[in-house]
Amino acid sequence: MVQAPGTRRAAELATEQPADLPDSRRRAEQPEYHIGSKLKHARLVRGHTLKELAEIVGCSESMLSKLENEKLTPSISFLHRLASALGTSIAELFAEGDQAASPVHHFPAERRARIVEDPELGRSGAWFERIIPIAKSGLLQANILNIPPGVRSDGMVQHVGEELGYLIEGELDVVVDDKAYTMRSGDLLFFPSSLPHGYENRGERVARILWVNTPPSL
Repeated sequence: MVQAPGTRRAAELATEQPADLPDSRRRAEQPEYHIGSKLKHARLVRGHTLKELAEIVGCSESMLSKLENEKLTPSISFLHRLASALGTSIAELFAEGDQAASPVHHFPAERRARIVEDPELGRSGAWFERIIPIAKSGLLQANILNIPPGVRSDGMVQHVGEELGYLIEGELDVVVDDKAYTMRSGDLLFFPSSLPHGYENRGERVARILWVNTPPSL
């Protein structure tokens, strides 16, 4: 999955949010993700202290403590580094458990989870909307990534699998294997996830891109 910004601060801020639902309804109906306890469990299983893990991923002990205690929301890019250091994946951290017996699942728009990055962590960054709740047995993952003007990813990312991006609105430069592709509304990009990839929004408005991965990686 293309990543949100964050190397210099380990995470970035998402200040803008979609306004298609009233705030009160959004708070009441959107699912919440709590991954702090999973992060702590994974750290203890690996035998790391907060200090040791902080040195591995390049952040402070205080930041890790806040993440484990649900007082901070990390960026996508930082979660990738953290999950890798802990021998797990973002998909596992966000997994909601296997779905009910029915093979068909209907998810109304108001139930779509919007995951944003913490205001405490820096300048404006990206946020994403979870289209398909992640199940541990699932093979497909889909999100809508919202990228404000001037925001770019934290370097290049590589992982196992395949992915495609379909630009819903705005403009977005996506770099894959050192080649830049300028995407406009309606454009689609497909590539092996093993190729280094990242993005930058050079436009004047938020770019919204539907991003689909298999297997789940974000």
